[in-house]
Amino acid sequence: MDSGLFLPSASLDQTCELFLSKIKEVNPKVHTELIEKAFRFSWEAHKDQLRKSGEPFLAHPAAVSLILAEQRLDSVTISAGLLHDVLEDTTIKKETLAEEFGDEIALLVDGVTKISTFQLKSRQERQAETYRKMLLSMAKDLRVIIIKFADRLHNLRTLKYLEPDRIRAIATETLDIYAPLAHRLGMAKIKWELEDLAFKHLYPEEYKDIVAKVVANRVERESLIDNFTFPLRRRLEEEGIEATIVGRPKHFYSIYRKMVQRNKPFEEIFDLLALRVITKSIRDCYHVLGIIHSLWTPVQERFKDYISTPKSNGYQSLHTTVYGEQGHIVELQIRTWEMNQVAEDGIAAHWLYKSGSKEMSRDDKALVWLKNLIEWQKDLTDSTEFYEFFKIDLFHAEIFVFTPNGDLISLPKGATVLDFAFSVHTQLGLHCIGAKIDGKIEPINKQLKSGQTVEILHLNSKSPSINWLREVKTPKARSAIRRWLKNTGKQESIDLGKKIVHTSYKKLHSTTSFNDHTPGLLQFLGLINLDRLYELVGNGELPISRVMQYFKVRKVKKSVPSNMVSRLMGTFTGRNQGILVGGNDNLMIRFAKCCNPIPGDPIVGFVTRGRGISVHRDDCANVEFFSADPERKIDVRWDEGEQKKYHVSLEVVGGDRPGLLHEISQVYSEFGANVLEGSIKTISQQARSKFRIEIRNRNQLKQIFRRLQRIKGIENVTRVKDYINYPQDSSQQRE
Repeated sequence: MDSGLFLPSASLDQTCELFLSKIKEVNPKVHTELIEKAFRFSWEAHKDQLRKSGEPFLAHPAAVSLILAEQRLDSVTISAGLLHDVLEDTTIKKETLAEEFGDEIALLVDGVTKISTFQLKSRQERQAETYRKMLLSMAKDLRVIIIKFADRLHNLRTLKYLEPDRIRAIATETLDIYAPLAHRLGMAKIKWELEDLAFKHLYPEEYKDIVAKVVANRVERESLIDNFTFPLRRRLEEEGIEATIVGRPKHFYSIYRKMVQRNKPFEEIFDLLALRVITKSIRDCYHVLGIIHSLWTPVQERFKDYISTPKSNGYQSLHTTVYGEQGHIVELQIRTWEMNQVAEDGIAAHWLYKSGSKEMSRDDKALVWLKNLIEWQKDLTDSTEFYEFFKIDLFHAEIFVFTPNGDLISLPKGATVLDFAFSVHTQLGLHCIGAKIDGKIEPINKQLKSGQTVEILHLNSKSPSINWLREVKTPKARSAIRRWLKNTGKQESIDLGKKIVHTSYKKLHSTTSFNDHTPGLLQFLGLINLDRLYELVGNGELPISRVMQYFKVRKVKKSVPSNMVSRLMGTFTGRNQGILVGGNDNLMIRFAKCCNPIPGDPIVGFVTRGRGISVHRDDCANVEFFSADPERKIDVRWDEGEQKKYHVSLEVVGGDRPGLLHEISQVYSEFGANVLEGSIKTISQQARSKFRIEIRNRNQLKQIFRRLQRIKGIENVTRVKDYINYPQDSSQQRE
């Protein structure tokens, strides 16, 4: 926008008339009545403000609205562009804006307004909440982000007037957030200009060097384009195909990125040129591809069919790279006119092709990522965490995998079986135990590759654990796991905490009821209700010793007779105080894999943060480590009345001979142990066998040990500490 229009000597009427003529010049179909009203309102709102360049502030919103007009957007969007800084930089309120221009424009302007409330602790928190607010506003009206891109674009074009630190911050944020976001939303033209302008300000010397070399290379580039377009155009005419051929160099930041990634100078980057062939139909696209491959030799690994398999941002095109004369490498993109429009303008094209649909449709592929992002952010309350995951998710490359029915699923590079399961259906993800990948069974954390067919294996008794958050890459999976842990884990923490608190209180053998002490105890701990107390104890945030300290300080009276009766009852019933392990009242119990305890083993429990009780054998080497924090130690005992199955691994070593494996198997069968898997290896006449078996308790294991040791030639039988997984129902699953 010509800043001369906004000289102090220029009148409002004269300036408004010139501005509207420019709008009509770039977008003849737009209605100017609303735009004129917005221009005059913005003039009055910003009349006493200047930009860092010294020009009137209105020059900026006017330029933003002109960028929107160039994208052929409607008068409401252009008007919102004129008003986009009114709420942020003047005293005008959103209600006033709504009264003057209606709720639609007020929503758009509020959507692009930064959050600056003093309650937020840091600039990064404000920034993260601004992004979150922008995303939620986009869900209501897509034009919010289009206005924001136009705002950022003009700010970058006039960035030189700011302080160096501020220039670097804005340029860095552009490369970190806005350019990747433009790419995610399919807005290639906006993305290219954002990247090149940010590159210019962040790396001025490198920028000048590349621009100079691209300009110096112009004659050679035009000659190379001619060498490709002449024979291609001739063949297209012979085949009766109408097409437009356009040649251009890659944009500057793209070239710089190739140089950095490949660690090569400009002169050794050969794929700097891209030719685009635009046709009338998809059929013509594939016909053109065949012609190109008949004229030049293709680089096999560089062919991509994004027409049959569109990118997640809706981008469609055929990509092929060929060897030309003198070893030149040229990339060709083949697409229809509508595909070209979508590729360059992304959701702005969505706005045009969907007849002004403001909201995201269910089937619009270009907006699937945005819908997922809006969904998963609901479960994040920490602004910093949201900001980091938002940045990470923006940069993910894509892979494409198939369901058994042939449906295509797009996932970020590095996605796992769990990510795939959640992308198909949340319930499938919550109960996932693994997958068949091209027919081969793989675990939940197996990373996927493009082209694989994945069939999810699930079990209704399986449920998520906090460890799953380390195994997923997609926000949808992370959000679903967090939601499940929050909803289910909270109640289980309350139940576990209640059991721990009341068990510990019983040990005091007090003459008074626990409920008699509740008000004073809550006040002592600074809590508002018992459920919160139980939750904090259950998830390990509040040591039980801190709770018991209240009673010790007040010297709660004990009853000797009750103490004696309690001891007698424990003697007769065999049920001493402690948390049951392995029974139906088992809550958030996790068996330590370092020692694999089974019923009958002497055990000890420790309350771990967010993961319930970790149960170890008392001779486990890690017990000493946990014992350093005695406040987390808790009494646990086996539920002898509960007949469950546990997995144990054994190693049997002896002299190799015929029939040995058969005799070992007979022992397992004799004592009712189910063999889950086994292996045998013979070295120098010594047989070393490993078995994973399913048993009920330690006594059964002792019988198996004694019987195995009596087999002829057996030298040693040992219990192996490995990756044992305990099969448990949904209330007990805590791997």
